[in-house]
Amino acid sequence: MVTKDITKKRKKILYIITKSNFGGAQRYLFDLATNIPRESHEVVVALGGTGERGATTGRLKELLDENGIRTIVIRNFMRDISLFKEVLAFFEIIQIIKKEKPNTLHSMSSKAGGLGACVGRLLHVKRIIFTSHGLAYDESWRPWWQRLLILVSSWWTFIFSTKSIQITKDTYERARNLPFMKNKMVLIHNGREKPAFLSHDEARMKLCANENVCGDIWIGTIAELTANKNLHALIDALHLIHKKGTRTHLWILGDGEERAHLERQITELSIEQYVHLPGYLPDASQYLKAFDIFTLPSKKEGLPYVLLEAGYASLPVVVSDIPGISDIITHEVDGLMLTPTPKKLQDAFLKLIDNKELREKYGAALHNSVDENFSIDRMVEQTLKQY
Repeated sequence: MVTKDITKKRKKILYIITKSNFGGAQRYLFDLATNIPRESHEVVVALGGTGERGATTGRLKELLDENGIRTIVIRNFMRDISLFKEVLAFFEIIQIIKKEKPNTLHSMSSKAGGLGACVGRLLHVKRIIFTSHGLAYDESWRPWWQRLLILVSSWWTFIFSTKSIQITKDTYERARNLPFMKNKMVLIHNGREKPAFLSHDEARMKLCANENVCGDIWIGTIAELTANKNLHALIDALHLIHKKGTRTHLWILGDGEERAHLERQITELSIEQYVHLPGYLPDASQYLKAFDIFTLPSKKEGLPYVLLEAGYASLPVVVSDIPGISDIITHEVDGLMLTPTPKKLQDAFLKLIDNKELREKYGAALHNSVDENFSIDRMVEQTLKQY
């Protein structure tokens, strides 16, 4: 009888996300869904596939299933804009919300946020939360008309939501300055549990079987292979380093639509033996200690989990001087921040390659900062207050 009473009092949270691969937004959802107290909340996750039309579901669904979180597949969610598919997804979400009757609807990613918030309002969901992992209209590589459309749709998403969580200081301040948004915005930084790392030697041996490679300096990153990650500049920087006669290897863990372009660039620069693209690796963070230096030369970021993971691995970092990253890194205190051109990346890498003591200093400082300021308990506690 006691169990029955507790079950009745549990509040239901419905999370909605567009893609079920395992990037930053998916990690954020997974950490929330698996750390929300089960005795007081029931958690359900509605998600799409891995982005392409008709794609199967990805790693996020697998992990949620393994952790006993119930999932619902939205079959018409896809990455690219398709009016027909958006309409079908809209009606799928209507049926899901009618059936689940959540107390709180929490969406993340632009498409899920817009459709979810709109349906939530139509069906009178009490609490509608949207987490913005960066303002999508900042993506300068998009055509102007797409950016304008995204700006308008983002504003409407904020309007329909009861609260919007911003994960960086910059997006929080700028979103608050949009019309009628001042009291809608909440700043909650991402939190991350310390990953389980392989040792330096074990991680290197799992990534490569070549003893000559394993003895060199390794620069590494974990990233989806997209234009936004600015990996072309990173490869050019490695080429410049080799022209100076410094033997260094670059590891890029991840996969994506830019892979063929990157492979062509590597071949044209004749550095195939020094740049390694092993593709998507499950739990890629476990390999971080294989690197001597971690880098994130992105053009735009939310608040990158991978940088928190690099901090837990006590790695020195070379990163872009952009919002989101600047919430974590202080230049020349716990890393090097710069405008990520090939020349500036080269100079920063050489500075760290030539100074092991400086690498250790920055790595230790970043570890302490991440451990103190970006805990998952803090993130969950502050998010629950919005529910």
